[in-house]
Amino acid sequence: MGRWRLGRLALAALMALALWGCGVAPERPAPEAETCRALLTELDHAIGAATHFEPGLRRVDGWPLLRTNRFLASFAYEELSPNARTAWLGHAFELARNAYATEFARLDAGTREGLQDRHGFADLDTRLASCFADSAPPETLDPAAYRVPDGYSTAARAMGLYPVTSLVARGFISGYRRDMTARYMAGRATRFERETVYAGPETRDASAPPPATPDTDALGIPRLSDGEQDALFRRFMPQLAVEQRSGADRIGAPLLDEHGRIEIDTTRPVVFTFPSHTRLGSRVLLQLNYAFWFPERPPEHGLDLYAGDLSGVLWRVTLDHELRPVLYDSIHQCGCYHKLFLPAGSRIDLDGLVGERPLVFALPPGLAGDRGLRLRLEAGTHYIIDVGEAMPSADTEHYILKDYAWQLRLPAAGTVRSLFGPTGIVQQSQRPERFVLWPLGVPSAGAMRQRGLHAIAFVGHRHFDDPDLLETLAFDFDPR
Repeated sequence: MGRWRLGRLALAALMALALWGCGVAPERPAPEAETCRALLTELDHAIGAATHFEPGLRRVDGWPLLRTNRFLASFAYEELSPNARTAWLGHAFELARNAYATEFARLDAGTREGLQDRHGFADLDTRLASCFADSAPPETLDPAAYRVPDGYSTAARAMGLYPVTSLVARGFISGYRRDMTARYMAGRATRFERETVYAGPETRDASAPPPATPDTDALGIPRLSDGEQDALFRRFMPQLAVEQRSGADRIGAPLLDEHGRIEIDTTRPVVFTFPSHTRLGSRVLLQLNYAFWFPERPPEHGLDLYAGDLSGVLWRVTLDHELRPVLYDSIHQCGCYHKLFLPAGSRIDLDGLVGERPLVFALPPGLAGDRGLRLRLEAGTHYIIDVGEAMPSADTEHYILKDYAWQLRLPAAGTVRSLFGPTGIVQQSQRPERFVLWPLGVPSAGAMRQRGLHAIAFVGHRHFDDPDLLETLAFDFDPR
């Protein structure tokens, strides 16, 4: 996965006019196609035997060098213009290349060296780019071949009599909404006896002039260099003011101990970043995602269904075409507690929404939108109870920014493992609530999970990365 390296992507796409399939075109000279096919066949076998393919992406049927996420899968390939197809294929290859890099890194050294020796490459990334550039694009591609699976279990909903249990759940959801709304409404006036303030690395990006409006590719996706994208992440990185009651209230970096158990190293505050995209009408909007971890959610009482190892929050900033924030939203890394925060000029109409409603809060008038905001988090639950202007603090601790993919290749007793595991769900973080909520169809409800796997409604169908989420929520904003 990783960040989309658009310059390299465009170069590879133009070299081929797109895709590859690495050996499906029978009229092509055989040697290069056969070499690519042999490499990919053995590579896929090694990954399947020793580790796992990245669960947050869909591997396109018949085209091993293509993968999709929900956003990319929302385009109808066969209806795209030639230029748009080239862009689509380039993005799909970039997802595949980044995923292969992570999966290859999780193989043991002997397997990696054997693949390199037998297939004559020193750098897998370069070899895959060559296969992509030397291959022919698919003339047709059935949407079923690249559609990302639904994040809900239809079988669980059927066995759990979902039409009935969802009605029961609505009452609990109403109580949850009242509780969360009361916490947030009181949050600004709440004073923490002890708190730790975390801010991002010291940088000039937050005070620099706003970046120029970027060009877009044939799909409407903004074109940004790695440096421009990094500057945006630094500009809008949040300040975290976390109430302190125990060691569970400090953010840190995940690691694996000698027994393979996950720990959060709170001596190394880290926030993980990744870009995403969403659609609003004919516009494609860039989103900046910031994920951070706490060691646990400690129990508040003996039968706390929501307590367990690891607790995490994901904060997202949606930018307009001029790269200015028009929406902020958050979830916990289980997919729970979806909250939207509206700056001035943005609005949401939930009257026609089917299923569970997210929580929506208006941000204070006059809030500066040219830098990161301050998030105040409760101890223990790590609920966001206030969002406002970032403020200077004498005892600020600085976190570092890391690419989200860093978590997918953690050192572990002489090998490399993903934090999330083959299903994308952190098994160590499972919560007792899953035994109560399973009829609503969310696999292992309450457990922390990987990007691309966040179902965010117990009643209805909704994912955090749905490309039409803003349209579903009837979101709009005033142009500037």
